[in-house]
Amino acid sequence: KYLIEAREMDDEEAFRLADIENREREDISDYERAIDYADAIARYYGGKQKSMAERLEVSQPWLSRYLALAALPEAVVNAFPSIRDLKERHARDLKPLLARPNTADPMLAQAKIIGEQQVKARSGQGPFVDPLDVVKQLRGAAEEPKVKLVRKVEEAVYGRSKNAKGL
Repeated sequence: KYLIEAREMDDEEAFRLADIENREREDISDYERAIDYADAIARYYGGKQKSMAERLEVSQPWLSRYLALAALPEAVVNAFPSIRDLKERHARDLKPLLARPNTADPMLAQAKIIGEQQVKARSGQGPFVDPLDVVKQLRGAAEEPKVKLVRKVEEAVYGRSKNAKGL
């Protein structure tokens, strides 16, 4: 037998109740939770993060991190072995690099390459790229090559003065 409490509620209330119940579940990935939050902020809160954070009784920075995860480009999401491997902290690491075109473009190109490797691994053709290696490769692609500065040393010629004696 099950204990059931019947009550009427609107969609936003049902979302909040489901969120409270789901936060502790380990079978829901960070990415799935983030997608739900991104959908809910548009659907129930008029795009206002502050309102949503207050209603869910979470901090705005916490909610912001999950919304950033939901906003990751598809190529980056596909670079991970599965959505269960994609964590909120990964979005936190990659978000600043994705915000600038000079770092985002090479990162997205690398994400596509890694994504192709993950597709092959899913079909049994090679190993998966570990999530930590995915982040490392994406960050590496975004870094500009370090240029070593070479100091120019002027050559000096030293000679003896006219009146110097000896060798």
